[in-house]
Amino acid sequence: MTETTGIRSRTVTANGLRMNVAEAGAGAPVLLLHGFPQSSREWSPLMEALADRAHLIAPDLRGAGKTDAPPSGYDSANVSRDIVALLDALQLVRVDLVAHDWSALVGFDLCLRHPDRIRRYVAIAVPAPYLRMNRTLAIGLVKAMPHLWFQWVIATPGLGPMLLSRGRQRLAHWLLRGFETRPMDDADVDAYVAALREPARAQAASKLYRGLILPGFVNVIRGKYFGRVLHTPTLVLFGAEDALLPQDSLHVSAEDAPNTTVEFVPGGAHFLVDDNPDEVARRVAGFLFD
Repeated sequence: MTETTGIRSRTVTANGLRMNVAEAGAGAPVLLLHGFPQSSREWSPLMEALADRAHLIAPDLRGAGKTDAPPSGYDSANVSRDIVALLDALQLVRVDLVAHDWSALVGFDLCLRHPDRIRRYVAIAVPAPYLRMNRTLAIGLVKAMPHLWFQWVIATPGLGPMLLSRGRQRLAHWLLRGFETRPMDDADVDAYVAALREPARAQAASKLYRGLILPGFVNVIRGKYFGRVLHTPTLVLFGAEDALLPQDSLHVSAEDAPNTTVEFVPGGAHFLVDDNPDEVARRVAGFLFD
């Protein structure tokens, strides 16, 4: 991402963290939170598409991209503090939020903990945290488990960082190439993989899985969110080919999230912004601006 594309970068200190922040456009603020193993670079197509309609703000989150990778703080509560502190540092009282992958888990927590700071929310590739267990979902979870082996591998101290950072980094390449419906840009893949060669960032990834991603998944399955109503207007987007769980089980009850809609985007899987950026931009713009 460079100035020539209309995207500019700066460093902002928030919650004691030096964060690299990419920005584009002007107007109402829209905060974009990336997934793993990506960085703010993930949002480049969306930022270019929507820069004439809003002020797009995409930070590299704790441990990713060019942001600091401290030895601790990789849990939802602390990452939420990072984000709220960033909003304060940028003097933003309220924003629209778009988040992908693990940061979408944090996005739901932000909406529940700080509803005054989030106007509207778009979550990508992660279900709203109100999965109600039934036979269909139980069978889907059992079928999904063999495809999620890498999460426990990455979370394992020593082993996870080593496999992500050393040698030919086959695990890092597979994470980026194994879930796409169209080839991800080679320069993007190279940038994401290169960042993980830094030992501190590979360690950060392992701690993120141990401290946030796996516990977050367990909390959803155990029903920890039931009774906490999500009032924030929310759009949940899945790639139609992201088939780890049955689509019927991903819809949300009005009792849990009365202002939430779930949609499935054709021509996309987990890395939906990379697979179908034009359709994602269209749906995000329609939800946030129209």
